Amino acid sequence: MPLALASFITSLISGRRLHGASPRAVLGTGLGLSGIGCALQAMPGGHSSVGSLAVGLTVTGVGVGLLGPALGAAVFAALPPERGGVAAGAMTTFRQLGQTLGVAVFGVLFQQGAAAGPALVLVAAAGVGAVGAVLAFVWGPEGRARSETVRRPVPLTPSPTRSGPTPRPPRR
Repeated sequence: MPLALASFITSLISGRRLHGASPRAVLGTGLGLSGIGCALQAMPGGHSSVGSLAVGLTVTGVGVGLLGPALGAAVFAALPPERGGVAAGAMTTFRQLGQTLGVAVFGVLFQQGAAAGPALVLVAAAGVGAVGAVLAFVWGPEGRARSETVRRPVPLTPSPTRSGPTPRPPRR
């Protein structure tokens, strides 16, 4: 519950407050917080308390909440508006691929370190978050996300086969 609540609240706030902020900084911060949250949950010897798990889940949720809106903004800022469908499709495909591979890889880690409990998986997830944060800060998209949400209207021209105007295709 702490992860879901923190993620929901953070994504609502960050989507509005960080609109136009540098995707590099927001993505790096979100990945870093996600990694820190996983590290907080991985207490040595499997002696995690409910409080440490709640804090770790909350920090992870804040990181995930920052990532959602920033990832979409970065992907859509990378392509012109007329390629928005390509951007959405690519983002969804790679998100699904990452989730699927992540579950498989971390499942194998959990199975291999079953005696250690979930600590091995959480430490590995913290490492992935740290590496991802460094990569986002170093090679993430620069500049600001596009703040233009209103697109130019498409001029309408009469259609020879139907009555009424139809959109004219954009010029290339």
